[in-house]
Amino acid sequence: MNDEGELLQRIRAGAMDEFAELVQRHQARVFAILYRYERDPQRMEDLAQETFLKAWRALDQFDARAPFEHWISRIAVRTALDHLRKEKRHQGTVGFDELGEDALDWLRSPDEKNVLEARSAAELLQLALQALSPTDRVILTQLELENRSIKEIAATLNISSIAVRVRGVRARARLKQALAKISQVGAADKHRRTKK
Repeated sequence: MNDEGELLQRIRAGAMDEFAELVQRHQARVFAILYRYERDPQRMEDLAQETFLKAWRALDQFDARAPFEHWISRIAVRTALDHLRKEKRHQGTVGFDELGEDALDWLRSPDEKNVLEARSAAELLQLALQALSPTDRVILTQLELENRSIKEIAATLNISSIAVRVRGVRARARLKQALAKISQVGAADKHRRTKK
């Protein structure tokens, strides 16, 4: 039995203080997953605590057929998905003026050499992602940023591989439409400013 398996046995046998060791071993992975869905450090900390609390409560359900890291990763993704669903219900729209002037300048500029700063690009992408459902955001994030397989995503979300493929295609199309809409608003804004 590996070291982690022995640690899990001790925890299940009543050595509850040793759960902190599991948290320490897997917190970097959990934070890396959550960072893809939430950038606010305080919220990310709360989501990590929620992830480990869920793992603690469901520890007796972990059957060790897969590594603990995979199990805790799935819990983190589901926690992030729940968070995104709550945020979508409570979130207002972000105005283009809140994106920052350099992001709008990039939208207005026909110059291919005008390179958008990474932060501005992330803000625009975040705005465009708001057009997607929370599940579609998770699917695209796992496909495009985490390079997870269709099978892994299907297992994480408890949906079929076909559903992951279909939702992935549709989510990409919606994201493309949202980015095009942002670009059109930026172009209209540029036209309005040049008339002044």
